[in-house]
Amino acid sequence: MDRQEFIGFLQSEEEHFDMAEAPLGGKNGIYVKNKTFDTETHFTNEAIASTELNDLIVATHQGRNIEHMTRVTGYFSKIEGWNKGKIGELKDRSRVGEL
Repeated sequence: MDRQEFIGFLQSEEEHFDMAEAPLGGKNGIYVKNKTFDTETHFTNEAIASTELNDLIVATHQGRNIEHMTRVTGYFSKIEGWNKGKIGELKDRSRVGEL
């Protein structure tokens, strides 16, 4: 990716990213703050040149762009406290096989 294109993208998406040009460990590059995930990532000029835009943006997530889903089964609970959606799921269930 061209460095200027990367900078242009970040500037066009300023509601999601802040950037500052600064060295890290003696290597020139760009600090990128991802406002959505509250992360800061330093990209060297070499890393920018050898990486696609999408991969650079994903790197700013630093593993925080995940969804956690769970389905807990196998426990007993009273249905009086369930919401309409959960009660609807209960009505849609059917038993399979013999007890």
